[in-house]
Amino acid sequence: MDHKDYLTIISAPEHVDKKIRLFKRSCGKHIGKFPGMYARAHISFDMIRDEIDELTQKPVALKPFYELMDFKIRTIPARELKISGFKFFVHGPNFRTIYAALELDEETKQWFDSVKQALRINRKLNPHITITRKIPTACFDTLWPYFQQNDYKDTFEADGLTILEKQSGNLFDHYKVYKKLPFGKKQAAL
Repeated sequence: MDHKDYLTIISAPEHVDKKIRLFKRSCGKHIGKFPGMYARAHISFDMIRDEIDELTQKPVALKPFYELMDFKIRTIPARELKISGFKFFVHGPNFRTIYAALELDEETKQWFDSVKQALRINRKLNPHITITRKIPTACFDTLWPYFQQNDYKDTFEADGLTILEKQSGNLFDHYKVYKKLPFGKKQAAL
């Protein structure tokens, strides 16, 4: 049976995506290509692999899951999110991830907890917009002084979730939109 990977995200709007692309391109000029260099700006929640029904070409387990999620997500209001500067994750002694940080006041944390609960995510979540993902520390050391001096601030409305899909195990396949689940609105037709 065929399998696909499904990635749940909040897509950043065009003005944020343009700015993040500029940061990524600038990084590429200094350290060369890196994973995710051409990915659109987004906040990731979860990636799930599912079997695809041969007749309907729909996911076997996730189709009913996303129908239920659509109902739950519509009960969560849209939220303005604020980007405030940059931070990084440490992946052992050899790798780092640089990201645009979100302001996580108590209300925003509770809002993300509501989204996590609706999606049945039990793990800890640190919402962010990735700039460079898991780059070697030598590359990080080259880039980080620039990010420390840059005071990037922006806002955007998180108006829904986007579910992306791609063929499992196919390195050349790119994610495509499978379904959109709007916050605080009636069921979306897709």
